[in-house]
Amino acid sequence: MIFSRGSLLVAGLAVCTCVARGQTESGAAKLVGDWSGESICVGEIGSCHDETVVYHISLDASDPTKVKMVADKIVNGKPEWMGDIDLKYDAKNNTLTGDLTSPRYRGVWEFMVKEYIMWGTLSLLPEKRIVRQIRVTKNSPNQGPIAMTNHATGTFEVKLTPQDDKSEDKLLGRMSITKQWHGEIEGSSTGQMLTGGDVNTGSAGYVAMEKFTGTVKGRKGTFILQHSATMTKGKGDLTITVVPDSGTDDLKGIHGKLTIKIENGKHFYDLEYSLSQ
Repeated sequence: MIFSRGSLLVAGLAVCTCVARGQTESGAAKLVGDWSGESICVGEIGSCHDETVVYHISLDASDPTKVKMVADKIVNGKPEWMGDIDLKYDAKNNTLTGDLTSPRYRGVWEFMVKEYIMWGTLSLLPEKRIVRQIRVTKNSPNQGPIAMTNHATGTFEVKLTPQDDKSEDKLLGRMSITKQWHGEIEGSSTGQMLTGGDVNTGSAGYVAMEKFTGTVKGRKGTFILQHSATMTKGKGDLTITVVPDSGTDDLKGIHGKLTIKIENGKHFYDLEYSLSQ
């Protein structure tokens, strides 16, 4: 595998397919085309950056179980080539896997495919530490690369209410989420959060799903946010993304990511998003 300037982490590589479980190897032909989405950094490693990406997928003529990916990132609305990679396609399990090798790193790509959406990870070896999370969807024949050029910013208030699950394990918990959004996003959201760990030690984690109802820059609809957070000795790592195909009404086709900043006890948000209707 070759990456420009010897850089491993210039982008995540992902692929999406309409292949269903149990199809034969010839189903790999449905992978052919252009796929757009995002590659998000996990944790801290080098100069890793979140990126908008486009992958051009073609079949390996000598092996029907392999596909070739040509990876671009979108910079100022234009594609920049990052590298090529060969991936092994498993039709039975709907997965794509491949090795990554560079002068500095060894890694493995692992992707799960469902219809026209694919999500996966890039992990570094030997510890198999996840450093990127990737999600792409297949472009229609006349659709160009999707560029995440829209931002919606503002503030929100959040209320977390512990739920009584009658569990004697104090390290596990569940909370309900209620939010009010202000600014370029106006509306409310509700959700559920699962927590684990003892925050008194400075290390803990949570996952959550949250449904928003309201407007984004005047566009009315709903969508779902997926949270994943880990705190290690007081240092946090939080990823919040829009669940694919969860948008409705004027927000149908929305995808993107949300970042949060807390200053003097006040919550600020920045939603980076695009709409592909």
